[in-house]
Amino acid sequence: MASSKMCGPCSRVDKLASAVTFCTDCEDLLCADCVTMHKAIKALALHHLVDKEVQTDKAFNIRKNCRDYPDMPLEFYCSNHESLCCRTCSVNTHRTCGKILPIGVAACGIKSSVILNDVTADLNGLLKTADQLVEDRAKNRENISKTKATTLQKIVKFKRQIIQELDGLEKKLMTEVDETEKKLTKKAESDLSDIEIRRKAIVDVSEQLEFLTKHGSESQILMLLNTIRVDIFKQEDDFENLISFYNCSDINFKASESKIAFSSLGSVEITSVPCSIAHKPSKNAQAQIPTEYAKMPTKFNFENKFDVPYRNGRIISIVVLNNNRLLLCFNGNKSSALSIWSDTGDHIQDCQLAAPAWGIAIIPGKDEVVVTLPAMNSIQLVNISTMEPGKVMTVPDSSYGVTVVKDMIVLGGKGKVYFLSITGSLMKTSEVGRRNLFSLKGNKTNVIYCCEADGDTLYCIDINGAVIF
Repeated sequence: MASSKMCGPCSRVDKLASAVTFCTDCEDLLCADCVTMHKAIKALALHHLVDKEVQTDKAFNIRKNCRDYPDMPLEFYCSNHESLCCRTCSVNTHRTCGKILPIGVAACGIKSSVILNDVTADLNGLLKTADQLVEDRAKNRENISKTKATTLQKIVKFKRQIIQELDGLEKKLMTEVDETEKKLTKKAESDLSDIEIRRKAIVDVSEQLEFLTKHGSESQILMLLNTIRVDIFKQEDDFENLISFYNCSDINFKASESKIAFSSLGSVEITSVPCSIAHKPSKNAQAQIPTEYAKMPTKFNFENKFDVPYRNGRIISIVVLNNNRLLLCFNGNKSSALSIWSDTGDHIQDCQLAAPAWGIAIIPGKDEVVVTLPAMNSIQLVNISTMEPGKVMTVPDSSYGVTVVKDMIVLGGKGKVYFLSITGSLMKTSEVGRRNLFSLKGNKTNVIYCCEADGDTLYCIDINGAVIF
């Protein structure tokens, strides 16, 4: 910490002097003598000096070297491209540009310029949105805890309802068991009463026969035997009939097969609604310093190549996902019609579609893509999180290129562009060119570019289907 408060120039010549100020242009701490010298030298007189205690680490952490030529400092400002450049870029890239100024000249009056006001307003707007989002996300975090408690209460309540329903079903079964028991008992008692009457009659006859055998005459015994033989034959017939109708009854419980429905009480689902915070960027005036996305690339460097082991077909379309993974459309066979790869060439997964694929487009705000299947005049949705094929929707004709603009699926056919709703309903058709439109691309202004096959024609249409050029 002590060295950070010592004068930079003096320290480099082995002198010790306490710093009193900081030069933001030199990015150096200065002692009182060096401040005097700084002001005396004409080239340094306009440098900006601030108190040495000011925290400058973040404030002056500005890129000063060229991105294309890292060893070259940024020295010039090109008004045509609204970008900073080094000497090499000024010769190679900006040779034909009309107005290239030294940064110092281009920056004159910047503190009172429109761009500073616009950028300040933009930053204030971003900060306001960030503050709102912090508050919104904090509420979201609190809401998650609250909804957890509510959800647990719902689960307990649902369990109680099920238990109550089970109690009701149990009570109903108990009543049915009681009624069944009464019915069976009544039948059993009736059977028992009947057989006891029959048994008593048999016992009476047996006792009478036994008595006469001991004490009666032979004539009496003969007469009784002739009488009871008829009764015996009748009882035997009755017994045979009765035994065939008698059952030994039990009361049992047969569990309902519907119990499998209770292998789970339900499932936990996440319901989401879009964030209610909206950021409205201010309308930028013409600026001396461009935003990064406005800068057009001036060259491309080869980075990587990998082989895709698919045969008898072509990779027709590629989209790059936010995680830098690649989705490839293959028109050779439907088993590998859509595949996902890492940017280093690692194969992750194939997705079998209803037919070989041609064009592909991401549906904004969803984990879904739409793929054209020209062989069967259809399109198909695919969940790119699970790589599961979704709904197949028939379209008016063979379609090749596809893009999604303003909640519409736009398809390129033979000399026609078809506008469909996200659910696949045809909304309108436009005549564009005469041949197959193999590739479609929409931009942020909802303009659609269409590439015609077997030719050198590029068409541009608006979302109403009107041809711009």
